[in-house]
Amino acid sequence: MKTAIGSGVVSSFFTIDDYWANGQSSTSNWREIDFEALGNISNAIQTNIITAYETHHEELIYTPFYPYNSFHIYAFEWTPLSIKFFIDDQLVRQDYNDYVSTHNTAQKIMMNIWQPIWENWVGEFDESILPVYAFYDWVKYYSYTPGEGTYGSFNNFTFDWEDEFEFYNDQIWQKATHTWSANNAQFVQQNAVLQDGFLILCLTDNFSYGYSGGELSVSESFLNEKKIGFKISPNPFNSSFAIIIPKNLENKVSDIIFYDIKGNEVLRNKVNLNGKTHINFSKANLPTGLYFLKIISGHDEYYSKITYLR
Repeated sequence: MKTAIGSGVVSSFFTIDDYWANGQSSTSNWREIDFEALGNISNAIQTNIITAYETHHEELIYTPFYPYNSFHIYAFEWTPLSIKFFIDDQLVRQDYNDYVSTHNTAQKIMMNIWQPIWENWVGEFDESILPVYAFYDWVKYYSYTPGEGTYGSFNNFTFDWEDEFEFYNDQIWQKATHTWSANNAQFVQQNAVLQDGFLILCLTDNFSYGYSGGELSVSESFLNEKKIGFKISPNPFNSSFAIIIPKNLENKVSDIIFYDIKGNEVLRNKVNLNGKTHINFSKANLPTGLYFLKIISGHDEYYSKITYLR
C-alpha cells in the first residue's frame, strides 16, 4: 500500500465483521483489525483492534519513511491467541490480551479512503487538496492452519489466494456505495479504479470522480521502491554485519543512518562505501529489536531493515 497524503484524510487496510449484513445492529458485535494512515501524521501508521461496543485499542507505529511516498507491505496474523501486526515483514506490534479471543467470527478484508469528522484525530480538512489517492499493489490471503502450514509465525498459515489487481475480480471484492455519520465522504464505485496493475482509491470533490494522476507504471516513487539492491548479511545479527553495495552505487554512498522502530535516529555512520563495508553495532549500546537503515547516495535515499539480537 502507498497511503494517501493530506490532513483530514484516512486511508486504510483492515478487516471487519460485517454484522449488519447478518441483520444485527448492536455494537456489541463489533470486531475490527486496522492499519490506518492518518493524514495529519506523516511518519506513522495507526494500528487498532476494535472490540465489542466499538472499544478501541489503538497504537501508533512510527516509521522511518513517509507511508504516502512509497509502497510498503502491511500485514497481520490473526489467531485465537494473538493478533500480530507487520510492516515490511517485520513484527511491529503483538497483542495477547483477553480481548483478542473475542475476535471469533469471520471478517471481511477491506480498504478505503475517507474524510472523518474528527479533526482532533486526523487534522483539519482542506477541500483544495482534492483529489487525493491511496494505492494498493496486491493483496494476499493466508488461511490459519495450525500445525499444517508453510507460512507465517510457526508455519501456522497456508497460502490461499492473491490478487494483483490486473482486473476487477468481483468474486473477491465489492465496491462500496455508502457512508456513515462520522464520514464526510460518500463512497461511489467510480472512485475505486484499477489501472496499471494497481487498485487506486480516490477521494474527489462533488463534481468529479475517478483517477486523474497519470500512468502509474512510470511512477518515480514506485520505481525507487523496486530498485533497492542492498544486501545485508547476516540478518538478524548480534554484533556486526556487512552491507554489499551494487556496482552502480559504489563510491556514491555517503551516509548510513539507523532508526529504531519509533523513527528515532540512534546511530549515524558517515562513510564512503566501495563494494562492501562492515559495521560494528555492538558498541552502540542499543537494545535488541528491529532497526531501519537509511542509505544516502547523492540525492537518493534507500531503506533496508535489520534485526539486532544483542
